[in-house]
Amino acid sequence: MDYQEFLDYVKENILDYLKQSRITADTSNEVIFDEKEYEVLSQKIMKNNGITLDAITIYQEGQYVSPNIYLNAYYDQYKMGKPLDCIMNQLIQEYEDKMEEAGTLQVDNVYDLDKVRDKIVFRLVNYERNRKELLLCPHKRFLNFAVTFRYLASKDAMGIASSIISHKEFAAWNIELDELYDIAKSNTMRLFPWKIESLAKMITSCMCGDLSNALSEDAYEDMMNMVEQDCGIQMFVLSNDVGINGATCVLYDQVLYEFSMAHECNLYVLPSSVHEVILIPAEEDTDPQFLLELVSNANKSSVGLIDLLSDEIYYYDRNINEIQIYED
Repeated sequence: MDYQEFLDYVKENILDYLKQSRITADTSNEVIFDEKEYEVLSQKIMKNNGITLDAITIYQEGQYVSPNIYLNAYYDQYKMGKPLDCIMNQLIQEYEDKMEEAGTLQVDNVYDLDKVRDKIVFRLVNYERNRKELLLCPHKRFLNFAVTFRYLASKDAMGIASSIISHKEFAAWNIELDELYDIAKSNTMRLFPWKIESLAKMITSCMCGDLSNALSEDAYEDMMNMVEQDCGIQMFVLSNDVGINGATCVLYDQVLYEFSMAHECNLYVLPSSVHEVILIPAEEDTDPQFLLELVSNANKSSVGLIDLLSDEIYYYDRNINEIQIYED
C-alpha cells in the first residue's frame, strides 16, 4: 500500500488493535472497551525547520492528555518489509507507554503565569527555515536564529515533553518579550545545565565501549591523543545535560567567555545541530574556510533536516564577549 493508504489503514484500525491489546493484557477478563469513548484524529504536525509529520491522536473521554503518535517512521519500517500487524502492535505499545507517562504529569493552566513561570524555557532554531511557525509564536531574533519559548511539562530519564508557547498564552501573561526572555533564560540554565566535552574524548569512549573502565589512565589518554591527531583540530562539544536542544547553551551567561579565557584564545563556533555546537580554539593556523566546508558537508550528509541549525560558522571574540556570524 502507498503512504496515504497506510495512514488511512492505521486510523481505521487502531482502535481494534487497542481493544485486542487491552483484552489480552487483562487476566481477570473484566476489561470493558467501549469504542464510543474514543475518537481517532489524524493531523499534520509542524516540527522544526518547517518539517511536517503525520500523526494520529487517540482521544478518550475523561483524559486530559492525548499523545501524538507519529507515523512517518512506521511507514519506513513497512516499506522495509516489517509485517503490518507487527507495526500496529508497536503503535499500540507506544500509545500505552505515552499514556502511562502522561498519567504522572501535572497539567498546569498555561494561561496563568504564576503556575508556569518556573517551567518556561527557550530553544534556538534557524530563523529562515521556521518563518511559518514563527508567525504563530513570540520569539526573539539572535543572529540568523530565532529564540522560541516553550512550556516544559516534564524532564526525566524518558526524555522531555514540552509545547510551544503561542501568542495566545503570551498575551494572557501580559508581560514584555524581554521579560519572557529573561524568565526562560534563567529556567533553561537551571533545568538544562551546560556541559563541554572534548570531541576526542567522546570518540574514544565510543571506540573503547565497555573497555574504557579497564584501560589505564595513561592508555586512555594516549588513545585520546591519537584521535585528536587524526582530527587535526582540537574540538569541544557544547550541549546540555540531556543532549537535547543543547545548542541553546550558546545563549547561557559566561559559558563561551569562561571557556575562551581558559584556552586564552577566541573561538570558532560550529552549529553541529540543534542539539549541540562544536567549539574550536581560533589558532593562527585554523582555516575558517575548511570549517565552513565541514559544516556544509555535515549538514548535507549527516544531520537530518529536522535537526539542522545553520550552514554558517560563528566567531566568538572574548575581548568584547560577543559572538557573530563569521565573515571572511
